Amino acid sequence: MAHNNIQKILRILHREPCSQAELCEKLKLSKSHIHKLISNLIEPGLIEKTEDFQTENTLGRPRQTLKISQNLQYCTVLVVHTDIEFKASIFVYGHEKALGSVDLPFVDYALDFANTLDAAIDTLTQNYFLNRSLILSIVIATHATVEQGEHGIMYRNNMLRDKNIGFADLVAEVTKIRTFVYNYAYGNLLSLKHNPLVDTSYALVIHNGHGSVALGLFLNNEITLGKNNSFPECSHLPFPYGFEQSLGEYTPHTEEALYFAISVLAPIYNMNEVIISGDCLLQHQDVIDNVGNMLKHCEDPRLHNIHIRYCGSEARHNFEELVYLSFDSLVEVLDPQIASKDLESLVSKISYSNF
Repeated sequence: MAHNNIQKILRILHREPCSQAELCEKLKLSKSHIHKLISNLIEPGLIEKTEDFQTENTLGRPRQTLKISQNLQYCTVLVVHTDIEFKASIFVYGHEKALGSVDLPFVDYALDFANTLDAAIDTLTQNYFLNRSLILSIVIATHATVEQGEHGIMYRNNMLRDKNIGFADLVAEVTKIRTFVYNYAYGNLLSLKHNPLVDTSYALVIHNGHGSVALGLFLNNEITLGKNNSFPECSHLPFPYGFEQSLGEYTPHTEEALYFAISVLAPIYNMNEVIISGDCLLQHQDVIDNVGNMLKHCEDPRLHNIHIRYCGSEARHNFEELVYLSFDSLVEVLDPQIASKDLESLVSKISYSNF
């Protein structure tokens, strides 16, 4: 249980610094319990205390916060694999800016993917004078029907010909680095979840663009996944013109496909909030208005109060969430009791590239 709480603390701090009191509130733990846990993280240098001079506590002193230490002890590789981009970037734990990145050639098979990535990691470590053993995790964000995480099955991938394979296990076997695979749209769901201006208490999310459609469900502000963390699959929905073909790109049937999706899926959980994201409707937002009017005047009264909100693409925020997700993957690997290493010689050799 203590290790799970330590993981939760690190995941919270990946996204923003917090005070000890805020951690107590978020995790529903006592002050003494939190103090013990953060001591186990401060000693090996994973987190550090800082003073926020812009915010004072009740005694008029600067507010003390906790944040991830910006050391160079652990690294992660984030791979973005979509129909328009195949790139590997290396991040130092606690730094939101990539140390470096490399564009990769598109391939047709998972084994070629793994070998290409393995060579890219060698290139990155050589270019930035890193010991490869410092890379503790790989996170792959791709357009796929997949059981998300470390050992799940990838049933299909829009860019690869393989089906029903242990994709993460294959990449880990080739690279000798623990690998985690996620649907690319998961970054979008995380971005929505952490956006204070978006209501995700109970919401249906439709993320569409570049020929693909991803569904997301929020129940009680939490992202809902299927068995073995499966990302919701929708390509099989019985829309006469092809669901993904009609909603993944703008077509004459897009409006009808969007109405079909909302009218079929929203009533399952009695949802009134629908969020549309992605760039498919960026230039066609009249479609959203038209579908909203169709829902208000349809025969089913459960659909009359549905509110549709367009949140755009927000690619930058989605990528930030994937970076945080790669830090989260390191939590699965890190042992907080590891003594901090002396990396001063390494620091002197490393410079950050523009990203």
